[in-house]
Amino acid sequence: LRAVHPQQPAVMVSAIRGRAELMSFIPEPHFTLVGQLRVQVAPPVELGPSSLGRRRMIAILGGELSGEIGRGTVLPGGADWQTVHEDGSVSLQAEYTIRFDEGDVMTLRSIGVRSMRDGADATPHFRTSIIFAAENHRPALNHNLFISTGAREGDHVILNLFRVD
Repeated sequence: LRAVHPQQPAVMVSAIRGRAELMSFIPEPHFTLVGQLRVQVAPPVELGPSSLGRRRMIAILGGELSGEIGRGTVLPGGADWQTVHEDGSVSLQAEYTIRFDEGDVMTLRSIGVRSMRDGADATPHFRTSIIFAAENHRPALNHNLFISTGAREGDHVILNLFRVD
C-alpha cells in the first residue's frame, strides 16, 4: 500500500472486505473541559405521538454559564424539543440564549441523545454536540466544535462543555 500524504508515510490497516483504510496522519480528537451550564427547565409539555416517537417540549427558564468559556446568564425563552423513542432513549434539540457578564449575547444549539446509564444507578445522562453563534469578538466559540455530557438534577440540567481539539 502506498502513502497518500506527501510529508508523512501512511500507516495503513489492511482493509477487510471493503472497509476503509486508516491513515496515521489523520489526527485523533482530544477534549478540553471549558465550562459548565446549569439550566433551569420547566416541566415537559407533551405534544403527542409521531411516527418517530412521543414528542414533547421543555421550556428553558434560565440558568448560568461558568468556566474558561466565560461567565453568563442563560436567558428565559429557549426550549428543548424532544422525541421519546419506544426503547426509552430520547433525541433532543435545544436552543437558547446566553448573556455574558460583559454584556454580549450568544445563542447555543445543542443536538443529541439522552439515555440511561448502565448499572445500579440507572439515571438518565446526555451527550450532545453544540454549536455557538457568538458576536465577532468571541471567534473561538464560532470556529470550534463543542460537545457536552450532562445529567438532570431536579429542575435543572447540568452540562459539562468540552471543546474538541
